[in-house]
Amino acid sequence: MSDQLVTVEAEAFPLTAHLGPQLMLMQPVARDAVDGLDEAFAEASLDLTTGVQSTGTTIDARWRVAPDHGHVLLLLYGRAPKPFELAVRFELETARERQFFVAMAEHADTGPVSLWIYPDKEDVARAAVALQKQDLTLFGCLGIGVEAELQCRTLHRLSRKPRPAT
Repeated sequence: MSDQLVTVEAEAFPLTAHLGPQLMLMQPVARDAVDGLDEAFAEASLDLTTGVQSTGTTIDARWRVAPDHGHVLLLLYGRAPKPFELAVRFELETARERQFFVAMAEHADTGPVSLWIYPDKEDVARAAVALQKQDLTLFGCLGIGVEAELQCRTLHRLSRKPRPAT
C-alpha cells in the first residue's frame, strides 16, 4: 500500500436508490483520483462487457467520522488489479447533510447498503436511469460494485454530540 492516504473532496453526495430492501449508493469518484483506480474501472468494465474473466476488481470500503462531525470520509482500499488507498471527503456544513449519513446508518441496521462508484456525475446519472429501466448490464458496466453490504455503524456517531476539541 501507499505511504500516504490520498484524500479528495467529494464531487457530490451519493445518489441513492432503493432496490427492494437494499439502499444503493452511487458515488462519483474520478478515475485519476489515485494511481490504480483507472485500472480498477477498466477491469470492472471488461468483466461485464466482454465475458472474459479478468484479474478482477477488489476494493474494500469503510466510513470514518471526524471527531468534530465536520466531515465524513469514505475510505476506499483497492486490492486488485492494483493497490491504492483513497479517502473521499464529504464536508458536513448543515444538519441536513449530517442527517443524510445518519439515515444511511439507520437503513443499514435493517437492510443492506451497497456502494457503487462511477468515474463522474454524468455516469452516476446514466447508471440511475439504467437502474430505473432495469438495464442491469448497463448499470454495472458504468462503474464498480464496491460493497454489497457496506458497514455503516460508524455513521451513528453523527446523531450524538461531537467530541470536545483537544
